[in-house]
Amino acid sequence: MPKKNRTDVLELITKFQTKVLNNKPSMQEMFDDIRMMKFRIKPVQGDISSINLHDKGFIETLWSLGKLEEFFQTNISSLPLAQKNVFFRLFDDIYKKFHSQLNGANLKHESPSDNPSVLEMEIFKDKQLKVN
Repeated sequence: MPKKNRTDVLELITKFQTKVLNNKPSMQEMFDDIRMMKFRIKPVQGDISSINLHDKGFIETLWSLGKLEEFFQTNISSLPLAQKNVFFRLFDDIYKKFHSQLNGANLKHESPSDNPSVLEMEIFKDKQLKVN
């Protein structure tokens, strides 16, 4: 029986990758989705105005992370405990891949700068608190 549970989770994630991650909308639609997902970018160190936040790779990765979180929130509560461990591991692997892509994104504007600088930024989502 555990093999069937594992297959169900694998099928769920495969379907998500096929229907969502491998079927991205236009850049403008992804950018609009990111705004609706309420991502916020906060500079921790450096000048954020010196980077290109409209970089295609950055937008695609941030959009994919947002969709991954939506997928997680939608599916986690409906899974039996036996499937949750597999789901967590697979989710974590995909999350780490996107996180690595964000860390490696080249966000510098095209014009080369003689004055290289360090930029550290925090990307987070605004969460609405539910009031009962």
